[in-house]
Formats: sequence, C-alpha cells, structure tokens
Amino acid sequence: MGLRAERPPFTGKYYQRARALLLDTVDIFNQADIPYTLDAGTLLGIARDGDLIPWDNDIDLMLPVESIAILRKVYGKIFRRGWKVSRTYRMSFASEAWSIGEPRVIKLRSWNPWLFGPGSTLLDITVIYRHQDAYWWEMAKKVCKTEAVYFDTHTYLEFGGRQVRVPNQYEAYLTLLYGDWKTPDRGFHHDQFGIIVDRKPD
Repeated sequence: MGLRAERPPFTGKYYQRARALLLDTVDIFNQADIPYTLDAGTLLGIARDGDLIPWDNDIDLMLPVESIAILRKVYGKIFRRGWKVSRTYRMSFASEAWSIGEPRVIKLRSWNPWLFGPGSTLLDITVIYRHQDAYWWEMAKKVCKTEAVYFDTHTYLEFGGRQVRVPNQYEAYLTLLYGDWKTPDRGFHHDQFGIIVDRKPD
C-alpha cells in the first residue's frame, strides 16, 4: 500500500490510536457538516472488512478545496480531543485543476506535550479540486483524476457506532482504485492506483 516505514502499522496500541483519531475526526466533521469522504486504504478496509487494515499505517480522507475554511473553524475542537493539525502541504507544480501553492494535503497527528516532533499516528486530508466534470488531486507527485459522480454526493458506512461518509458508488470507486478490491493484497502500492493520469513535470 505504499507505506512509509517510519510509521508503525495498525496493530496493538497503534490500532487503538488510529481508530480513536478517525472516530474523533468523524464526530467533529459530522457535527460541523464538513463534506469529507473516506479514501484509499481507510475506505477499502471499512468497506471490505468493517475495520482498519492492520498493515496500513495512515488514515485517508478527501475534502473539496472550498471546504477548507469550514475545516479551520474546528481546529480548536481537534486539539481539545488530543490531536493537532500538524501541517498543510501545498502544490509544488501546476495542473489543469490547481496552481502552484494551493493546498494539497492537511495532516492531523497524535501529539505529546512532553515530546518533540510529530506523533506516529497520522490522518491525511487530501484536498480535491473540481474541474469540468471531474475531481483532481495530487498524490506522491502524481496527478489523480476521477469522475465527479463519486464525490458530488456521498453515502454512509457504519464504523465504531458512527455513520462515516464515503464516496457515492464507493464500490465502483474502489474498483477504479484497486481493481479486485475484495481480495486482500499486502503488496499493493499506491503507484498502481487506477486514478493516476499524469506525473509531476520534470
């Protein structure tokens, strides 16, 4: 799944932290009517197994760029739940849908006031851009694109006693991402996603 080695997978205490981070975020976002959707490995695990994938090591959400202003209003609530907005990464190259310097991903992390550096539990909010009849985003210096139908509306799956937002027609979206998404594949890497349409210009 293209994991970064320095973050541990979702087992033991790391699973408990990841689950708590996701559920706290969902509680805050649902209450504030922030139009997030689950994505990538987080969507895959909950849709297929009803839980986080034990060999995954980050949480993935999507958010339309227009909703960032609403998101900023709940930063304080996120902090009071024991998490922090670690950093906003910005676009390093332009595409049809965005310009250099626009938001790319917002990272939420665990934190410890007695320790330096970021916590090991990470939630990525990938910013998506509506352009014509599609949504576009950047992932690991690759341009990703999918039909707008998946993100213009949403549906729900149950997780941890909550209704979590997922893309409309999420099964078709998962097929677009992974192909045979119902068969677990520990060796899958995000370079194989079916929504990649281009790479960062040289």
